[in-house]
Amino acid sequence: MTSDGRIVSRGLRKVLCLSCGLVRDGLSFEAEDLSQHYGKHYQLNTTDSGEEHVFFTPNGPVPRSQFIHDWIRQIKPDISGQVLEVGCGQGSVLERLAASFPRAQFRGIDLSEDAVRRARRKGLDVRLGESTNITDCYDTIVAIGVLEHVPSPTSFLKELREHLTNGGDLIIAQPMQDVSSYDLFFVDHLHHFTTRHVQEFGQKAGLEQVAVLRGSALVPNFSLHRFKRAEHKNSGFRFERPPSVQSIPEYLDAFSRINIFLRQHKKIAVFGTGEVFALLYAYTDLSRAEITCGLDDNRDRRENHQWPFPVICPEEAPNRSVSDVLLSINPRYNDTVSKRLQALGLTPAAIL
Repeated sequence: MTSDGRIVSRGLRKVLCLSCGLVRDGLSFEAEDLSQHYGKHYQLNTTDSGEEHVFFTPNGPVPRSQFIHDWIRQIKPDISGQVLEVGCGQGSVLERLAASFPRAQFRGIDLSEDAVRRARRKGLDVRLGESTNITDCYDTIVAIGVLEHVPSPTSFLKELREHLTNGGDLIIAQPMQDVSSYDLFFVDHLHHFTTRHVQEFGQKAGLEQVAVLRGSALVPNFSLHRFKRAEHKNSGFRFERPPSVQSIPEYLDAFSRINIFLRQHKKIAVFGTGEVFALLYAYTDLSRAEITCGLDDNRDRRENHQWPFPVICPEEAPNRSVSDVLLSINPRYNDTVSKRLQALGLTPAAIL
């Protein structure tokens, strides 16, 4: 499974370093593979409609770009001068930051031709390229969800450091392994960091961490870091077994229990057809199950068009002779969704 929710024909192998506890990809993507993956095929934040992931809260839905914008403002309340976002996608975060900080000049860079084209349609100053193609210096450089994708975190951070002005800030966010998650099951996440790993990679690249936010209510398994240029230091990595590694048996057990459920229920529906469903579709027998339909309040989402079954609104399910519904959503929503389905006369199965 890739981090944009696609299922690919590729092995999955992760390696734990017994010296520092860092987990990395064990199969090694070739440079050409990475170029094709991010430049041609990657679908996250590259839609014509501007569609992006939405977090559901008691106060209503929060788009991913709004959450990131608000999170960045927590760690750096004021932004001015020249700003660059590396891996800006279609520019959703860049657009929000530009609206909040009119005194700053914002630019972006991304590997995806489609994403760059869509960002430019919004009037954003975005160009095609990667960190090695940066030429100017910036007062703030932002990279959200990029560090885990690069072949060499040290080289990447050194490149960004070289393009910071004196006193400039590097703001990065990426999945953290301080908590349980299924991040290790993403084949295109080449490295899996604890927050301490990120800090020490920064030190190795000549950066000093001045602030860090570990998780949030909406994204508990991400960390946000603010770095400044510093004198080069050799980082003394100490071994730390990431908690996410310890959660692997829990996920494998859940996958096994789902397979048992599928053997006992020949015809099912699924509630949720996004990232969690893709995880289960890749690593359980769901791809061979008879799925009558998917249930989703937003059935027109991009992800819904790749599955070999219709996606309908939950209230339509009783008309499809649907009874058993496997919940393939973030477990935090299991109780709420179960009550909703039970009220429709359906039988939810919350296994994950």
